[in-house]
Amino acid sequence: MARRAALLAVGLLSLGCVFAQDLAIPTAWGSTTSGDTRATRESYANSAAQALVSHIASNGSLSDQANGQALASFYTTLALQDLLSGNQTWKDAVTNNVKTWIGKNDIFGNGTTGVQRTNTNGIQWALTFYYVYKAYGDSSFLTLAQNTWDTTYTDYITAQMIADAKTAIPASRNISFNASGCFQDSSISLGGVFWLPDVKDNTQIQVDTVGPFATLAGYLYEATKNETYKTAGMNTVNFMGNEALYNDTSNIIHPVIDINTCGVNTGVSPGFQGWYIQPLSIWANITSDSGLTKRLRQVVSTAAHSSLWTETDGVLLDANAGVSDNPWDDKAILIRALGEVLRRFPSSSDLATFVEAFITIQYNGLTSNARSGDNYSTVIFGPPPQAYTSNGNIIALNVLNAAFDYLPHNASATSAPSPSSSSDSTQDSSSTPVGAIVGGVIGGVAVLGALVGAALWYRRTHSRSRSGPMHEPFDKDDEAPTQSSHYDPWNDAGGSSSAGPSAGPVSAGYSYPPLAAASAATVHPKLARMNAPPPPVRSISSTSPPPSEVPSQSTQHDTASNSGQVQPENIPELVRGLVNNMLREHGTAPPEYDG
Repeated sequence: MARRAALLAVGLLSLGCVFAQDLAIPTAWGSTTSGDTRATRESYANSAAQALVSHIASNGSLSDQANGQALASFYTTLALQDLLSGNQTWKDAVTNNVKTWIGKNDIFGNGTTGVQRTNTNGIQWALTFYYVYKAYGDSSFLTLAQNTWDTTYTDYITAQMIADAKTAIPASRNISFNASGCFQDSSISLGGVFWLPDVKDNTQIQVDTVGPFATLAGYLYEATKNETYKTAGMNTVNFMGNEALYNDTSNIIHPVIDINTCGVNTGVSPGFQGWYIQPLSIWANITSDSGLTKRLRQVVSTAAHSSLWTETDGVLLDANAGVSDNPWDDKAILIRALGEVLRRFPSSSDLATFVEAFITIQYNGLTSNARSGDNYSTVIFGPPPQAYTSNGNIIALNVLNAAFDYLPHNASATSAPSPSSSSDSTQDSSSTPVGAIVGGVIGGVAVLGALVGAALWYRRTHSRSRSGPMHEPFDKDDEAPTQSSHYDPWNDAGGSSSAGPSAGPVSAGYSYPPLAAASAATVHPKLARMNAPPPPVRSISSTSPPPSEVPSQSTQHDTASNSGQVQPENIPELVRGLVNNMLREHGTAPPEYDG
């Protein structure tokens, strides 16, 4: 008996170490509590947003920021603030200026002269359109989101393309695939989306393209129930989790793959993790797939624990600047993704506790160390900025939105969770002895204590062995509690979802005139970095050809001034129809936030 209990304790110690990598809150993290009420947090968020809105230029950009992806992030965050708070404070500022900007710019071209058109640019704007639709109920923005997704779908890799590349691949993409490469392996290539729509021989796929593509597919499926969105979205999520892009050991997703040569860029950034977490949480929620849920928990844990982009106290850092042109926005992308996790899985107590703690750390750091009035630094741990910058307020707005969103409406006081062991609300009281031991391991309880607890646990479980085994709810055990049914966090939070299913993805263009593709002679100087040798790549198999040069990430970003904007000669009326104004009443919230 004693020997078996000792062996069991050793096993539990090892298991505890695994759990410690999962959703246990590290003792080294900073304060995971805050006494600020939801109203206080909303006030901070509103003031930060007001500072940004006051700097919107007449062309829809910001006075100090013309980068298209940064602007998409900005308008997304404004719309989300209204959607999450139940207000329509920024309705005019968002809808009018988004229309203005897309009327003067090709969303695939990022709004700066000479920059290459990418699907990354276009699909991130499509996400913005969807959030605007949900916040303000204007179905014309849903149409814009669908049209942009449909256009991007023309660069989506289907099973037919893989089976017969010579005849199924669109004639516009002139590629001779190597039979020993990744493309012919459907477990690797199915669901990918080519990064460059106009460069016919480019086989590069980027996470900041496929991530928002799969995210929007989930939203559009919820809005229309069109199965095409579900098929494509699931295939793309599976593509992101394949052996080429996702490292099963580190639980980190890499940013770029060349689907022909199998070359993989091994750069890291919190933004890439965010672009994986968000669609993963959506599709895990929609399908109740235990495998996707388990992967989600792993990736969330890594995203918050990784020393590659967090301090030991849990505060987010800017990752390697050579990997991403907008490292401050990478932090915003991760925070938005974690907010999605909280809305999709409110009943997973350990997951929610962990994410809330991580967001609270960012909130405390931001409001205590990086704030000067209504202006914020891009560096969460400070110091405060000397003057206003749009970049600082955009990242701040993402943190502030997330920090008020998880609190109940009309909450008079709040307290974020404190460090604790990993457990789940679906465990019943009979599993308390296991939880006590595992919690003790994570908390650093001595081995002797674990032995005693193990012995007690063994005696109790032995005496009730006829009642059957106990299971951790996310371990894919056959007898584990099943996932809850699909919960759409936006269902009661915004605009109408009455739009009927479309006929499916088509190659139709947008309802605004796209710019011509940039020629090689007009490519912006920053794109010269595209030709630089990539970071080390790993081969998918020993038979793979030598990896080609895979750039670290899309380098189409630019901080050009407003003079770089291109204005088409004749801009048609972009958005028609009346705004249906189907917003929830102030104070209404998704079920998990009901007080």
